[in-house]
Amino acid sequence: MHRSTRFYIRLLSAFFKKYFFLLFLGVFLGAFAFFVIPRIISLLPQIRSTQRIAYIGRYTLGTLPLSIQQQISIGLTSLNDFGRAAPAIATSWVATDSGKTYIFTLAPGLRWQDGTPLVSQDIKYNFSDATVTYPDSGHLVIELPDSFSPLPTIVSTPVFKVVKRGGLFPSISYYGLGAYAITGYRTNGPYLDSLTLSPTRADNHLPKIQYLFYPSPSMAITAFKLGEVSRVTGLEDLDGIKNWPNTTLTPHVLTDRYVAVFFNLNDPSFTGASGKDLRLALDYATDKSHYENRVYGPIAVSSWAYNPNIRHYDQDLTKARSFLKQVEKVPAKITLTAVSAYLDTATRIQSDWEQLGIQVDLQIVPDLPGSFQALVAAQYVPPDPDQYNYWHSTKDTNLTGIKNPRVDKKLEDGRKTLDPAERQALYADFQTTLTDEIPAIFLYNPLDYTLSRN
Repeated sequence: MHRSTRFYIRLLSAFFKKYFFLLFLGVFLGAFAFFVIPRIISLLPQIRSTQRIAYIGRYTLGTLPLSIQQQISIGLTSLNDFGRAAPAIATSWVATDSGKTYIFTLAPGLRWQDGTPLVSQDIKYNFSDATVTYPDSGHLVIELPDSFSPLPTIVSTPVFKVVKRGGLFPSISYYGLGAYAITGYRTNGPYLDSLTLSPTRADNHLPKIQYLFYPSPSMAITAFKLGEVSRVTGLEDLDGIKNWPNTTLTPHVLTDRYVAVFFNLNDPSFTGASGKDLRLALDYATDKSHYENRVYGPIAVSSWAYNPNIRHYDQDLTKARSFLKQVEKVPAKITLTAVSAYLDTATRIQSDWEQLGIQVDLQIVPDLPGSFQALVAAQYVPPDPDQYNYWHSTKDTNLTGIKNPRVDKKLEDGRKTLDPAERQALYADFQTTLTDEIPAIFLYNPLDYTLSRN
């Protein structure tokens, strides 16, 4: 062995003997820092930012908006992007007895946000015409008087465990299964003033959220000006806030509703073949090119049941005047009523219809009127294509009063048929028949806006 090699070996040996403790301590501390300290940090309370958001409306703990409910909990099912039911609390379900009985199998190991295990008996539904039973802690059975295929969609609504405490200071707590838990709230009488949500897992990076509830948009905007909140959601009227410095207005398309002109089909001007010609004339006279989020029928474009082949009534004044000539007695005046939120839309329609030489009397109302001739308003779009309550001739909620046996039949069969392909065909036919009948002029999905600081 070379003399220089022996020298270096002796040098290293002496170095390790002299500094062995320090080297061992360094390796130990390095391993400790790598493996142990991150675990300790994860157990420590994290300093999180808090988002203070203004929400417009009057709510209680039991009537929270769906968007907030979905942050706190989940339902038996969830909905995919096309509106079909997918597993959530229930990993699977089966329909028996021709769709009159549904058996849901719950996912094992789920726990409420108070740490208690979820059992089927915790899940309560207040169905007026259904019976809910619990064969064991992992299964839930819903029995219906008739076949009802939309049920898996309906039970996507988030569920909660409600705990009421009595004593000197009575309280009520809501526990869910979601990414956020309710960690505080203030009420003013029965209504919420504020609601605080905190992330349920220490290892995520979600902020805390405090919702502050205001009965009117003006009060919410005032709170924004005063710095009480950093964001205002659900704004529809942008007058006075469009050009505020250092702020951003973010639009949201409300695909769960649409705006339309609804005809009262019991009004003499709109009944019979002549009334349909008048409705066609007015539809073709209406300029719909203003609307970016245009709709053509009552079922959302994103729905699995949407029929892309329904007729599009684009503005065509030649066709409008042609149909108007076939009307037996053209009314001298049509009263167009509009909910106040859609004044601009109604004003445009008034101008379009007056091009046909018909006088249009525009009336603005704060809420849906008891009676009308033609009405500009929004209609809710349920996640399931079942629209029995809106268009079936027997329902009081049938706004237009349409009485079409084919529409009735398709709606009846659609809610009883379990096969998805058969349901899709039924609702495709429903949309075609309904839009050919012109009970309404379908316009657009409305927008709302979120105001936030840059």
